[in-house]
Amino acid sequence: LIEEGPYLVGQFDNDEFTAQARMYRDGGYVLTENQTASIVQGRTLGGSTTVNWQTSLYPPEYVTGEWRDRFGLEGYALGEEMGSYVDEVHERLGVAEVPDRLINENNQVLMRGGKKLGLNPEVLKNNNAGRCVGLGRCGLGCPISAKQTTYMTWLPDAQNAGATIVTNMRAEEISDDGAIKRVTARFAADAYAQHPADIIEKMEIDAPVVIVSAGALEGPALLQRSGIGNDWVGRNLKLHPTSTIFAKFDSDVDMWNGPPQSAVIKAGHNQDNTGYGFWLEVAPFRPTLTASLMPFYGAQQFEQLRDYRRLSAGIVLVRDGADGETQNSVRWSWGKRKVEFEFTPTDGRNMLRGLKMLAEVQAAAGARELIFPFGDMDGPVKVNPQTNFDWVLKKDFSPGRIGVGSAHPHGSIQAAADASRGAIDPNFEVYGHRNIFVMDASWSPTGLSVNPQITTMSSALRASRRLASQKKERVPG
Repeated sequence: LIEEGPYLVGQFDNDEFTAQARMYRDGGYVLTENQTASIVQGRTLGGSTTVNWQTSLYPPEYVTGEWRDRFGLEGYALGEEMGSYVDEVHERLGVAEVPDRLINENNQVLMRGGKKLGLNPEVLKNNNAGRCVGLGRCGLGCPISAKQTTYMTWLPDAQNAGATIVTNMRAEEISDDGAIKRVTARFAADAYAQHPADIIEKMEIDAPVVIVSAGALEGPALLQRSGIGNDWVGRNLKLHPTSTIFAKFDSDVDMWNGPPQSAVIKAGHNQDNTGYGFWLEVAPFRPTLTASLMPFYGAQQFEQLRDYRRLSAGIVLVRDGADGETQNSVRWSWGKRKVEFEFTPTDGRNMLRGLKMLAEVQAAAGARELIFPFGDMDGPVKVNPQTNFDWVLKKDFSPGRIGVGSAHPHGSIQAAADASRGAIDPNFEVYGHRNIFVMDASWSPTGLSVNPQITTMSSALRASRRLASQKKERVPG
């Protein structure tokens, strides 16, 4: 197993600047080509599970039903084959609801405002086996190993079974010349670490089976520069696009403190029974991310950051793909991975609907001012529980007009029952390339609608078990 990022277990600290530089791809800000969205993705041993916010969910049946009806992918509903794999992942990760004593003020804003408006907020599940003490450092790596990441679970399993793990090694190319494949990888330096004088600068790994788990951004780029896969590779990227409203309160919120996400409002999740829509969560943005998401600059930005402790960050997450194929993609061009993003009409309208509901929730919870993500606004908006937010529905969501982020890129190497609808088959094998598989969040042919951790692990567990059962016929000798 080769991993581009560094091995930092036991070195996690509270320095957000260094953590972002060392543990996140592109220093924590993967920008789309036209700078319409900023994507956050882990790049360290354990991947994004090392730095995620623990939210543990699985898609509702109208999502898994769409996979079956449109793409021929069977058995994904919880009452079908996938249910046992989801249960196994939950057990292994110690998934359980966040206890009341750990629901912080940032999440209480969503709970309090949602209840006042009759939106039925729910308590989320986290993956820490009951060991979380609320340090609020999930995004920097858990220093007490409470969060049950892949480096705490599945990777030790692989090592115990004889696997070799090499960090700081970037996969450059896969050569598919027959029964034995070759993966060429090169050393990827950690600019914040002193490396030994002798390093492995290049590796050539020959193997009968190759599994790509490089994520929805780097996976397509790797396959494309290797000349592997059909034209679905890199198409229909889903981002679960997110936009933020900062709510300012009279008292301290300290949104970074405690478990990051423990509340959700799903009332907008299924607009007009289409299976597409939005839901509301909060985010534990630390000062650097808060500054980057502020739609202001210079003195005005600094003035708002003075009130950082009184800010709550509410977020809208849209299930993208309501109009069919998204307008998002990943392509390898001129030696560079390029990511494109633009809202389709329905996805954009769903984002505005979500922002309107979020503003209503924050105002009902007692916010005094709201900072919207629209680039044409001069400053915060003073609000009270009676404020009308219908104007939000008329805002422009075209590229560059609204701040958009993503922590959930997925679905850029989508699975389907035939090659006319996807890049990999239902067993996650690349069409036209025997024994090359993709097992990560890239396989989903539609937007997941939920945070992707549980779906990614459960689907990879099922696919890997199927592959293991075929070892005799796939591995020579």
